[in-house]
Amino acid sequence: MAAQVRLTRIRLETDHPGAGAVVDALALLAPEPFPLTSCAGHLPDPTSHLLGETVGSRLVAVGAVEAIARHSLARVQNGTLQLHRLTQEMLAGQMTSQEHDQAMADAEALLAAVYPGRPDEPQFWPAWQVLLPHALAIDPTRLTTSRGRALVADACWYLMDRGQARPARERLQLLYDACLQQLGPDHTDTLEAAHNLARAYDETQDHERARALDEDTLARFRRLHGDDHPGTLVSARSLAVRLWALGRHEEALALDEKTLEVQRRVWGAEHPYTLLTATGLAVELASVGRVEDALVLEEETLERRRRVLGEDHPDTLLTASNLAIRLADVGRVEEAVVLGEGTLEVQRRVLGSEHPNTLDTAHSLSVRLAEVGRGEEALVLGEETLEARRRVVGPEHSDTLQSVELLEWLERQRADGRED
Repeated sequence: MAAQVRLTRIRLETDHPGAGAVVDALALLAPEPFPLTSCAGHLPDPTSHLLGETVGSRLVAVGAVEAIARHSLARVQNGTLQLHRLTQEMLAGQMTSQEHDQAMADAEALLAAVYPGRPDEPQFWPAWQVLLPHALAIDPTRLTTSRGRALVADACWYLMDRGQARPARERLQLLYDACLQQLGPDHTDTLEAAHNLARAYDETQDHERARALDEDTLARFRRLHGDDHPGTLVSARSLAVRLWALGRHEEALALDEKTLEVQRRVWGAEHPYTLLTATGLAVELASVGRVEDALVLEEETLERRRRVLGEDHPDTLLTASNLAIRLADVGRVEEAVVLGEGTLEVQRRVLGSEHPNTLDTAHSLSVRLAEVGRGEEALVLGEETLEARRRVVGPEHSDTLQSVELLEWLERQRADGRED
């Protein structure tokens, strides 16, 4: 079989040299459909001459796909190519070191060419679902371009948004270590990799390590670019999150208040990152007893996010969920239930029933339902949330443990009601 694959690869290269380069690149990605024709016209610069000629336009790319189909090296469907896992292993195993390096560079270029867009934007999620296995298959330590590194980092961000922080952390650690060694600690790509890795540390409960990394990143951004640089402001917000997770609440609150002030001056009150900081600050204000201040800030933020991002954007829904909690905090429980139910319905449709944000809203709504006397509904929702959290983040995660405590409380409430 290996000999047959080698012979077929030689014939393909003779028939269409560029198609041979494409097959070699795909051998280093995942054994899933790859949207080759979508790369046409989007290859980064620089790209190998052969790959550039082959995927430079949609018409030429279709010709390469047809050539690969004729030689039966991949399954072709709707402009996508899918190599069998064994075919990939045989192709990769037959490459010389130089050929492997070229195939890796071409694979990175193909990934960069089909970058869907920000992983937190719902309109790009279908494309991310197609690209994700390929972004996770490539070796992070072999990436050589900023676009390639950013794509892998965004793929990990997509995973973390869905509660899959552990596999994301493994790849982000490799990426950060490679950037540190190859580019140095002050390179933009290294600082970006550090920012992403800190989030992965935090979401795998390694809060102190996350804080140390974010603190170092913020210090470097300030020294290199000043207090008003976008990287500085994003890093400051991240560090505040880490400080809060460690119980250093006053420090976190002071940092977020200062960061929000600068962001409003530099970016404006309706910039997405400004609104992100405002959302986090409101939660912190409520936690230290400044509930009215938090309520006002969350109402302002929700109005702005609805106007800037739209009603169904994940960030808008997050703020709505937080505002429901705040309404309950000030005794407006019925309003909190209405807002919570509406938010949960939209989150299930937009994010899915097992997205961490959806589960957070469900958890809070369970409490509110019990408070307004809808105990059975609260119990059912609490049980569903606990089961989902065990699947998504694991039985030992702090969110799961909170759901366990909530369910025990709800069951005691029901038992007390029966006794009465």
